[in-house]
Amino acid sequence: MKTLFLHLFLFIFIFMPGVFPLHAQGADKMKLERVVIVSRHGVRAPTKFTPLMQEITPYPWPQWDVPLGWLTTRGGELVTELGRYQKKVLIDKGVLESHGCPSPDQVAVIADTDQRTRKTGEAFLAGFAPGCQNKVHYQKELDKKDPLFNPVKMGVCSFNVSKTREAILTRAEGNIERYTQRYDSAFRTLEQVLNFSQSAACKSPRQPGCTLTGVLPSELSVSQDNVSLSGAWSLSSTLTEIFLLQEAQGMPEVAWGRIHGEKQWTELLRLHNAQFDLLQRTPDVARTRATPLLDLISRALISNGSTENPYGIKLPVSLLFIAGHDTNIANLSGVFDLNWSLPGQPDNTPPGGELVFERWKRVSDNTDWIQISFVFQSLQQMREFKASSSSSLPHKIVLPLPSCQDKNAEGMCSLKRFNDIVQTIRVPQCAVMADINR
Repeated sequence: MKTLFLHLFLFIFIFMPGVFPLHAQGADKMKLERVVIVSRHGVRAPTKFTPLMQEITPYPWPQWDVPLGWLTTRGGELVTELGRYQKKVLIDKGVLESHGCPSPDQVAVIADTDQRTRKTGEAFLAGFAPGCQNKVHYQKELDKKDPLFNPVKMGVCSFNVSKTREAILTRAEGNIERYTQRYDSAFRTLEQVLNFSQSAACKSPRQPGCTLTGVLPSELSVSQDNVSLSGAWSLSSTLTEIFLLQEAQGMPEVAWGRIHGEKQWTELLRLHNAQFDLLQRTPDVARTRATPLLDLISRALISNGSTENPYGIKLPVSLLFIAGHDTNIANLSGVFDLNWSLPGQPDNTPPGGELVFERWKRVSDNTDWIQISFVFQSLQQMREFKASSSSSLPHKIVLPLPSCQDKNAEGMCSLKRFNDIVQTIRVPQCAVMADINR
């Protein structure tokens, strides 16, 4: 009987290899080698408070315990939890040792100059390398934006105004008014939350059938250094994001207690996501703004020798963490045509959300592969946060790269093809680092 089972086992193993998992065969064992994380900063206070924000609701806006635009204590705690998670991932995958502090040759952190991005880098390290001396790197002039995160705003390169306008309008079905009508139900939901009909904007002068889109018509503006939507679109994107930040901050009363359930959250954040999709993910915009980050990501993943950069760090490293903004994640998703919706999280680019690029080696043939994923915390996790509890573990979704035609069995893109894609979509005029090792 034993001999019969042995013969049967050998037959299945040799002639039916698909029955056994890949890791059991060893032939296609994958080894994680490098990781680049592009993160949005954590939960912050609103970046602005305008007279218009008070005119469109009869209710007073709540006070925050930090200055406008700053990372909150809760925001830092949530990012620290993400740092703990990523540390465990790299230890489990054998990239880092389970004890001791990572060296600068292993881990590097770069941040934009804003308080919220610098403190996000620090918060990540507090979870990833607690008690260690690893530093956050950023440019010396803190009163200026770093062109790595927005080369257009910093004058490195500019938009082709007519081409960019045409590209945006094409994605908006030809005009902004038609695009706005598509989101009519979401605007009505926002009006209900604001109690807009009882606001100063509707009462003086009193207008029958007063609506946000009627009182605040939207126009597309494209210049050499910016793209924007005015009116109801700009306002709704800001307000719905503020409501989400209030919820993530754990405020006792969010949106004056006028948002009820996941369905309303999803409907409201459609406005924020749609505006970002149009203004940040349109390829002509995304490629121009994302080029410096694309260059940095590709060098960190691909280069085999030390490369120059403005931060004085040596690349490659095992982990490069980049603390930026939701616009950066939207730009990168646009250039790679990555699309996602996040279970339990209505914001497509939530606070602390991480776009993760991993370089893997297939041991059997020594080939290299890239996997892209998004790591995030649900809105409920943010609101009910408790450090190091099992319920605080973030979620991860794997993102196939649509333009990659050279994939392995796990859906990863070959390193060569990934590099070819980057070189095709980058805009050379927008590069901010020395063009070396290409």
